[in-house]
Amino acid sequence: MIQRNHHHGSLTCPSLPAHRFTESRYPSARRSPHAKMTDLETLLEEKLASEGIDLMAEPYSDKHGRCGIPRLLVQRYSEDFQQPLKVVASTLDQIRVKQLRKEHRMAIPSGGLTDMCRKPVSPVHFSSISDWLVSIGMPMYSDLLLAAGYDSLSRLSALTEAAVRKAGLQEERHIRRLLSEARLIAASSAAQT
Repeated sequence: MIQRNHHHGSLTCPSLPAHRFTESRYPSARRSPHAKMTDLETLLEEKLASEGIDLMAEPYSDKHGRCGIPRLLVQRYSEDFQQPLKVVASTLDQIRVKQLRKEHRMAIPSGGLTDMCRKPVSPVHFSSISDWLVSIGMPMYSDLLLAAGYDSLSRLSALTEAAVRKAGLQEERHIRRLLSEARLIAASSAAQT
């Protein structure tokens, strides 16, 4: 969510650590929808960089330049910036295509949400915690969970709120989503046995 500080004339985004965006940086933000999209594009680029997400790498782009941005990542960013899902999906894809083209790589725009880019992967097809975290839009927590001993999908059934907090996660929405998705993996694994 972007908030306006009326006393200082600046924009802040609580989900990004201590960033301030002055109105002078985005002078036309009120005047045109394109400027608003540019602001969202900038915020998304900064968020991707802060979380170490490279939209040019697998699974976000394949070697043919097709899209694979997980829907749950789009959903999380939509919630973070309080923007419509379709707008965030479109902007992320624009960023992905722009980055690929800048590197002179093939880039095929998706033209919509990720379910148009790639069919969802069944939970039993994940080979690692890292793959699973990418699929749920939270790849930035891979190192924390691995360091806390969650090095295989079978260990997810033991994941608790206390363990997640001890591992270093702090954002409430992320903790709830992570635990909810872990329960789905555990239930899916139990159903397979």
